[in-house]
Amino acid sequence: MNSENQVPFSSQKLRHQSRPSQELTFDWLSDPDKWDKDQFSNDMTTFIEQTQGANAYPNMILIGMLSHQIELYIECSRQLALKGLVADYNKGVTIGPSLYFSMADKALNRVLQIMKELGITPSHRVGAVRSRSPEALEFEEFMAEAVKLANPKIWNPE
Repeated sequence: MNSENQVPFSSQKLRHQSRPSQELTFDWLSDPDKWDKDQFSNDMTTFIEQTQGANAYPNMILIGMLSHQIELYIECSRQLALKGLVADYNKGVTIGPSLYFSMADKALNRVLQIMKELGITPSHRVGAVRSRSPEALEFEEFMAEAVKLANPKIWNPE
C-alpha cells in the first residue's frame, strides 16, 4: 500500500477502507458524556458485517450485550470520578473500596470476553477477518502459491 492511501490510526477515529466515508468515533473513551449506545451498536454491526461477512442473529445478541456492558462500565467510571475509589460504609464508621470499582472491573472483563467471542480483538482477528483490499488479496495469492511450491506432493499428488 502506498503512503498516500494510508489513513493514520487515531484513538479518536478509525476509517474503514471498504467505506471511506464512515467513521467510527471513540470519543466516549475520554469523555463518557459522548457515549451513544445505539450508535455504537449500529457501528459495531456495520464493522462486523464489513470484516466478517453476513451478520448472524447470535452476533446481534452479542453486540447488544457488548453495548450494555460498555454502558455499565462507563456509568461506573462516571461514579468513580464523582465519588472516588474509597467509599464510606456502615453510616461512615468504616471505609473501603468503592463498589463501582469492582462493578467496572467485572464489566470490563465481560466486554473483553464478548469482544473475543465476536472476534474483534486484535489477537482473535488473526486469520478470521480478511481484508478485501487488492494488496491483501495479492499477498494471499502469493502466500498460497508459495505453500504449493513448498509442498508440491500435497497439492499435486501423482
